[in-house]
Amino acid sequence: MKRRDPKTIGEIMQDYLNPASLDRSVNERRLEALWPEVVGPYINRLTLQRYVKNRVLHVVIASAPLRNDLMLTRSSLVRRLNEITGADVIDDIAFR
Repeated sequence: MKRRDPKTIGEIMQDYLNPASLDRSVNERRLEALWPEVVGPYINRLTLQRYVKNRVLHVVIASAPLRNDLMLTRSSLVRRLNEITGADVIDDIAFR
């Protein structure tokens, strides 16, 4: 078994607190917070839950007809949300 050079605590902390992973998490939270601004007050009132997991925004909608309408505009919503956050945060939206 080959031994590796030991790492200092500082190196381990830098690896753990990687800026790229922190930026992604911050952008995901910003995207969740910007949802009402993008979709408007009516759709926001019918939104029960939203979260980002594996680059997919999961949104729970209380109205089935509205959910179907949103599914048709999914690609434009993804584009608008990514533009507003200024980063490529999500690839898709899953409506439930």
